[in-house]
Amino acid sequence: MEKSFKLGFIATHLAMLTLAGCVQLSYQDRGQATDKLEKAAGTEQANLDKYRSPLKAAVTDRRFNTKEAMYLANEMERSGFPFLFEAGKKGVPMDADLSFMSAVESYWYSRYNMEALNTESRCGVHLVHGPYVTEKALQQGRANDNRDRGEYVRSNKGVLLQDITPLYLSRTGFPRRFEDASPLMLAFESCDPHLTRPLDKGGKFQSTENLLRDDDLRKLYGPGFPATPYGAGTKGNEDWAYRVNYRENFLSLRWDHSRMSHVVDMGAEGQVLMKLALWAEFFLSGNHHDGKYLGITPEDGFRGAMLNLSAVSKMLIMKAAMVYDGKSLGGIDPRTAKPGAYYFPHRIGVRMRMAGDLPPRPEEFSVVDGSSQLFDQASLLWGLSEFYRFADPSVKNNWNKVFGSDTPYDGSIMEQKYIVLAEGLSNLVLATLEAKHQAGNGVLVSEWTPEQGRGASSRTADLGMAMVALANYVEKVHTDPALVEQARRMLRAQAEFLSNALQADGSAGSAYNAGNRAAGAATLLDQGFAIRGLMAAYRALGDERFKSAAKSALDFMNASLWDEKTGLYRSELGAATSVYTPLNLGAAIGALREMLLETPSTQLVERYKRFWVQAIDASGIQQSEFEETGETMLDRKDGDNDGIPRIEYGDGKHGIAPVFASRVEISTP
Repeated sequence: MEKSFKLGFIATHLAMLTLAGCVQLSYQDRGQATDKLEKAAGTEQANLDKYRSPLKAAVTDRRFNTKEAMYLANEMERSGFPFLFEAGKKGVPMDADLSFMSAVESYWYSRYNMEALNTESRCGVHLVHGPYVTEKALQQGRANDNRDRGEYVRSNKGVLLQDITPLYLSRTGFPRRFEDASPLMLAFESCDPHLTRPLDKGGKFQSTENLLRDDDLRKLYGPGFPATPYGAGTKGNEDWAYRVNYRENFLSLRWDHSRMSHVVDMGAEGQVLMKLALWAEFFLSGNHHDGKYLGITPEDGFRGAMLNLSAVSKMLIMKAAMVYDGKSLGGIDPRTAKPGAYYFPHRIGVRMRMAGDLPPRPEEFSVVDGSSQLFDQASLLWGLSEFYRFADPSVKNNWNKVFGSDTPYDGSIMEQKYIVLAEGLSNLVLATLEAKHQAGNGVLVSEWTPEQGRGASSRTADLGMAMVALANYVEKVHTDPALVEQARRMLRAQAEFLSNALQADGSAGSAYNAGNRAAGAATLLDQGFAIRGLMAAYRALGDERFKSAAKSALDFMNASLWDEKTGLYRSELGAATSVYTPLNLGAAIGALREMLLETPSTQLVERYKRFWVQAIDASGIQQSEFEETGETMLDRKDGDNDGIPRIEYGDGKHGIAPVFASRVEISTP
């Protein structure tokens, strides 16, 4: 009987472990919860009514434009905690409202967009098919090959779920992975963010996984569990109390596969890479439980590890399959390639194939648009140079614990060598700028094509983005002093050109031709990017002329584009209907933030706050939100009355993801 009991216990225990299996349960295994929650703990909405005035606004394009949305999300990330930290040092007049806009709204709107795209939507190519996981599978296969029959081959899926994910869980102290998450290697250029099924608002999964979680946590953290609560959650979100189901299982957050453009925009890839690097830096900037585990919190650590994996996978596939010489697409070693001979084309098509129970697999890449666009190259340089900073071992910070020379045996979770990849690709892009975009006067033109060669026009927005990226390279990449000096010269040339090209009233043209003649009326997009780029040049080079030119451009923006009645900048001079996109809104937010940090004043702070509330909260461009930004009541469309609905009550049958719309039209009479 004793033997029978022991065998029964062992069988039951093994069955439980198999079911738990590092949370490899499917949604169907667990079933949908029957208990519906009424409220999820979160952040109460601040009263910002004093900044509001009536708006006549309409969202005219709800599709998710990856390049533009990720650019705005990047500027919002910079406007969150990084802004608050620097504002405190520079004497920016602070109050509770500005703190809420930065620490809550800016932080979470940026994070909503990142998480929706990169882990929930399936709007792209899953990293399980990427070179990093493939190489790990090949290494495992070589190490474990049956010497007699040679028949053992590890699958990518097995390596990701059985090796890589458990490593990240153990290093970060996070006891589980999220179900139905779909981390991306590449993002498609645009997708429809409407949800395809009802949002799962249950709050009770009585599964083996739930029953074992507390035991897992006690094993990780000892008898002191639970730790100090943090964040939002139905039970204080201890490390790790169960939250509402859609926060644990992402199945009900998927987007519609049939409405995705299977094209990769390389400018979007640059913006996404910047997003991945910035958030990985933030999540992994500290450790928890006396430094035992990576990440500010267990969830932050795990999310940061996965973002890092996405970034490395993205850079590897770019190097291996997405480099173009004007005739054929393929892979190169950027360290040995002839400078300027290879570049990243504007748009690349992806033929996808369903592969059993795996996410769709990329079967073929093909060039859809072989031009080299300045905005694309600048976006790539921005993201690549930021990843270099993240992986830089010469800067002593907590990120040194992420990367190592003997992963995973030295405690690291990613090989240090990928800084070399980031550097090589950064230098390839820098060579592209010089060989294909730099005109005789040193100014970068917006387009190069294999058929026509270098164009003659330089769009102001492109120049602004190029200055931001070049400044990032100058400040953060340091391996080759000659290349850093080349980037510095290139940055100075753009800043001097644009400073001199501004009109006496501070207005910028939409574009400049080879003869330096401006074309097009002043727009918010151009003023914003001119200021953003000039301020980046000022910070990197210390030349007061660039700060003065940016101040002149801001004066024009305030005098000629500001509409006091609506609390908005007109999208162009005299516009009765202003068109807002993530691109011009991001440029405006970035411009105001940078000027506020360098020329702090109460007047500019008040302008920033009013514009924030009207352009972001009231316009409709942020299409929905979760409880972290006020929507704690699960049965109310807009429980916090800020004008942004809860996700399931947004547009469409089942709601819409908390991401930026592509176009909003606002009456600015």
